Amino acid sequence: MSIKFGVIGTGGIGHIHLKALKAAGLEVVALAEPSEAALNSAKELAPQAKLYSDWRELLADPEVTAVNICTINALHFEILQAAVAAGKHVICEKTLTVDGQQAREAAQKIQPAPGQVVQSAYMKRFFPASVQAKAWLAEIGTPLCATVRSFQGGWCDEGIFNDDNWRPNANGEPSRIRFYATGGILNMAGSHMLDMTNWLLGEPASVACTTWAPDGYDAELHTHALFKMRSGVAVHFEAAVSNFKGTGIYENGWDEYIQIDGTKGRVEVYYPIWNQPTDFAARARVYRESTKTWEEFEHKVADPFQLEMEAFARSCEKGQAENVPTLRDGLLVDLWIDACYQSAKTGQQVAFSSI
Repeated sequence: MSIKFGVIGTGGIGHIHLKALKAAGLEVVALAEPSEAALNSAKELAPQAKLYSDWRELLADPEVTAVNICTINALHFEILQAAVAAGKHVICEKTLTVDGQQAREAAQKIQPAPGQVVQSAYMKRFFPASVQAKAWLAEIGTPLCATVRSFQGGWCDEGIFNDDNWRPNANGEPSRIRFYATGGILNMAGSHMLDMTNWLLGEPASVACTTWAPDGYDAELHTHALFKMRSGVAVHFEAAVSNFKGTGIYENGWDEYIQIDGTKGRVEVYYPIWNQPTDFAARARVYRESTKTWEEFEHKVADPFQLEMEAFARSCEKGQAENVPTLRDGLLVDLWIDACYQSAKTGQQVAFSSI
């Protein structure tokens, strides 16, 4: 493909994007990262890439035609706006913005040109099991209710309930978690599952939400919500950091799934650990009341990050986003998160206002 990539932010998720681009055989011609150590590490994955300490220099590089934005969340909107204005195709990590006000501002200010692709990086859509689950929805009749769960376990112990990474420092500056994610579990794993809920069931009409964290934390460990969808479906949503090591379908602490019940059957899809997606296959199955039997998708290990990059590159080549999370999809999730936090703060159900 003729698309030439530049990656902004090469630590953490940026490193994962780089590995996915390499696995997909896509050309990376530039890297931007203020940390010299992270930049040098990334250079091993893209040895021919030009190195920049400032993302603005990368956007000014005429060789770069597509940009991966993988910085901390708080920088996404500024860089996204500049990248679109520079005429680049863009895939931006979630969340695109930091709150509802910024999301609405982004919807007004960011207007891609004809043929310019702007994609939100929600990789769970690209699991083959996700694609199969969506296809099966037509077989379960009218959707009635759903449970969406993301309990991130396996990586921590009870120390998570007394962890300074989740507390503001002595100077009143945000915690390390809030600095990087601009929120807690809802911004992290929860945002992916909100995107999946949108993809499978559409937009919410109202949000009722509670959050929980130990005293002194400025980012939540638990989120529980009830969404009334515009279609009439009732969705019970849970996201949490879990200190359990043996829960979940793979008994490794990662407990993440979607279950949708309709008038004629049920669809379920289960996910592996987000940054180890090839350790286990995502799994999907359908129950049909007409035959009173289950059918399980043939589980094959797949790297959703690689599939995500391949889909983005194809869209860029065609000049049209096809079967990918769009800019609007990403901003919708940001507004959804904002509505959850509003509801949790006020203790009231919040009407969801779309874009």
